[in-house]
Amino acid sequence: MIAVIGGGSWATAIVKILLENEQCTVNWWVRTVDVRDGVASSGRNPRHLTSLQLDPSRLTVSNNLAEVVAGSDTLLLAVPSVYVSNLLLQLPADAYRNKRIVSAVKGYIPDVELSVTQFLQQKLHIAPDCLGVVSGPSHAEEVAEQRPTFLTVASSSRPLAEEIAAMLHCSYIHTAVSNEVDTIELCGLTKNVYAVAAGIAAGVGYGDNLIAVLTTAAAHELQGIIPESPLAFRLLSDLIVTCFSRHSRNRALGEAVARGMSPDEYFHTSGMVAEGYYSARIMHHMTTALPTPIAEAVYRVLYLGTEPKKEIDSLIDNVL
Repeated sequence: MIAVIGGGSWATAIVKILLENEQCTVNWWVRTVDVRDGVASSGRNPRHLTSLQLDPSRLTVSNNLAEVVAGSDTLLLAVPSVYVSNLLLQLPADAYRNKRIVSAVKGYIPDVELSVTQFLQQKLHIAPDCLGVVSGPSHAEEVAEQRPTFLTVASSSRPLAEEIAAMLHCSYIHTAVSNEVDTIELCGLTKNVYAVAAGIAAGVGYGDNLIAVLTTAAAHELQGIIPESPLAFRLLSDLIVTCFSRHSRNRALGEAVARGMSPDEYFHTSGMVAEGYYSARIMHHMTTALPTPIAEAVYRVLYLGTEPKKEIDSLIDNVL
């Protein structure tokens, strides 16, 4: 039995994908009672992707984490990275013994600055071959509309990666498998920071030409951070879609900050979490010995309050 942990847009989209398999039933942990009751009664998440209809007869929805974990052999995490630590540590490590845990979290865990699989190994003592990750490029909104989406499932255990990839495959979800867990998680961290940069550039009034050059420069900057990979084209695709998509929360955060809104105001107003906010600080700490001027410009805007247009203009003059 597979469980989806999380009640937001991405978790809801993953539940939809899993239920495309008519033999599949899903345990679904959600945080709030209204989401639990709404899904159980109508098959709709009342807060996220509200038009999406799910089959409630094939869902067991609960806000009791211990119950969901105990009743499942595979856990698929789809919560914002900032909540992962507090959520999972509600239960003792023994609760996760013999569980397989797959992360669809789009970032590192901010309070400990670890990837999700690093956290699971260090804090919950999960063996590497019981761990996996799911990456895009993907947007929950396009999954809801059944638009073609590409997912990569990675694990040091090829059978686990293939099993999860098969569960996620359907007519509009195209899956690939990999063993490059660390590379995929690192890409998930970094691409969000560069999407904030793209949003800042858009927010101060620059157009697609500048943002295209900025995104290409970001891809070059990434070459010093992420090792060469057979998945390079998918990782590049993830960067591009995050920088340009109207669905990108990270780009939206950059635009909002460039127009004078603080990150806290953006989170409160939108009701969304943009992973790039936390990722910028983690990258700042991780890459002190590397030349990452674009990522550092984002860090200064978000955490030091520097003027967004001056930062973009400095990149134009000195980097692009």
